[in-house]
Amino acid sequence: MDKNTKVSASRLSLVFYGIGNISPAIKGNFLGAPIFFYYNNVLGLEAWLVSLALAIALVIDGITDPLIGYLSDYTDTNWGRRHPYIYASIIPGALFYFLLITLDLSNTQLGLFIQLLMMITLLRIAWTLYQVPREALGAEISKDYNQRTQLHGLSSFFGWIGGAGIAYLTLVLLGDSYSNIDGYHELAIWGSLLILFSGLIFAIGTSRDIPNLEPPSQSKPQSIKNIIDEIKNTLNHKSWLMLFFSGIVFSIYIGLTSGLGFYFNSFFWDWKPSDVKEFIIIDLFAALIISAFAGRLAQRFDKKRLAVNLFVIAIAIGPLLLILRLADLWWGISILPPNGEKFGTLWWVMLTHSFIQASVGVLAWILVGSMTADIVEDSQRQTGKRSEGLFFAGPHLAQKAVSGIGLMIKGLMLTAVGFAATSRIEDKIAAMEDLAGIIVVLAIIMPSISLYLLSQYELTRSSHQTNLTDLGYTSSVDNNINQTP
Repeated sequence: MDKNTKVSASRLSLVFYGIGNISPAIKGNFLGAPIFFYYNNVLGLEAWLVSLALAIALVIDGITDPLIGYLSDYTDTNWGRRHPYIYASIIPGALFYFLLITLDLSNTQLGLFIQLLMMITLLRIAWTLYQVPREALGAEISKDYNQRTQLHGLSSFFGWIGGAGIAYLTLVLLGDSYSNIDGYHELAIWGSLLILFSGLIFAIGTSRDIPNLEPPSQSKPQSIKNIIDEIKNTLNHKSWLMLFFSGIVFSIYIGLTSGLGFYFNSFFWDWKPSDVKEFIIIDLFAALIISAFAGRLAQRFDKKRLAVNLFVIAIAIGPLLLILRLADLWWGISILPPNGEKFGTLWWVMLTHSFIQASVGVLAWILVGSMTADIVEDSQRQTGKRSEGLFFAGPHLAQKAVSGIGLMIKGLMLTAVGFAATSRIEDKIAAMEDLAGIIVVLAIIMPSISLYLLSQYELTRSSHQTNLTDLGYTSSVDNNINQTP
C-alpha cells in the first residue's frame, strides 16, 4: 500500500505513541501545582515574581511552538519530518527538569527569579521540540475517525500513568509537609530519569512508522510574506478557529487557577500530602478506564456532541465543593463535614468528586484532541497541503500568551487577598477563603464561554469520511486495529 493512502495504524504503533505522553505528563505535573508552591512557599520567592517568571517563559514557549510546527511540516530527512526534533529534545528536557528543582543559585528575590526564569524557559523550549512534533505525528499515524479517538485515548492512558504516578510519588516523598525540600529533590531524580527513558522508548518505537508517514510538502514558500500568507490561509478554517478561541478562553482560566491545589489543600481543606495521596490513585483508575474505552465510545457517539455534554457536566460539578464549603463559612451552616480527618466523611466526599471530575474531564479532552486531528484532512482537501504541525502548534502561541496573562493575574490575586510568602499561617488561611470565592466565579463563567465556542465546531463522522474518500485514502489491511487494547 502506498504510504500516502494508509488510513489506520497498527496496535503497536498506537501503544508506542501513547507511551510518548508519559514524559510531557511528568513535566506538566510539576509545572502545575508543585512549581508555584515550591518557589513561593518553600524557597520564598514572592507570588507575583513566580507568576512573572512563569508567564515570560510561557510566552517564549508559545512563540517557538508554531515555529517548530511549521518547520517540521517541511523537514525532509531520512528520519522523517518529526523525529529529528523529538530525538534532539529528550536529554535537554530531562536535564532542565532536574535543574529546575535542584539548582540553588541564590537566596535573594532577584537570584531566585533569574533561576526560575532561566530554567523554566530552557525546559519549555526543550519540550517544544518534543511535544509539537509528537502531536503532529499522531495525525499522520492514523487518519481513521474512530481510531484517532482510540489513539488519543491511549495517549491519555499513558499520560495519566505518568502524571498520576509522579503526582502520587510526589505526595509520598513530601510526607507530612508540602514544604519538604528534600522530597522535592528526590522527585527531581525520579522525574528526570522517567522523562529520559519514556521519551527514548517513544522515539525509538515510533521510528518504525517513518516509511509510512506523510512526506514533507515540496512547494515551500520562498519569502517571509509567502510563509505568512500560507499560514493565514491554512488557519482560516472555521472549525479550527472555534477550537482555537475556545482554547484561548480556557487557557486564561487555566493560567488563573492552575497551581492552586497545594494552597487549597494546605490552607483551606487542612490536608497533608499523605492525606490525599489516594486521590491520585482513584483519579488514575478513572482515567485509565475512560482512556481505554474512548475508541469504542467514539464509534457510538458523535465526537462534538459527546464533548459538549461532558463539558457541561464538568462545569456543573467542578466548583461544587468550594461553593458548599463557602456556604458553610459565610452562612454558618454545615452542608459539608468538618475538615482534617483522613478517611472521614469529607475525605470520601472529596474522593468521589475527584473521581467523577477526572472521568468527565479525561474523556472530554481525548475527544477535543481527536477533533483537532480531523481538521487536518478537511484543510488538506481545501488547500492541497497537510499541515499537522501548524494545526497542533498554531494555537499554542496565543493560548500560552494569554495563559501567561492568567499566571500574572494569579500572582496578583494571591498578593491582593493577603497571601505573602512571609505571612502568618492564620493570615494565609483567611486569604484562601477570599480566593475560593474568586475561583468559584471564574470556574463558572470562563469555561461556559469556552464551551459555547467549542459547540460551533462543524466536522462530523460523515464529513470526515467524505474528506478521506475525496483525498484518495483507503482503509488499512489490518482488521484488528480498531480493537481496544
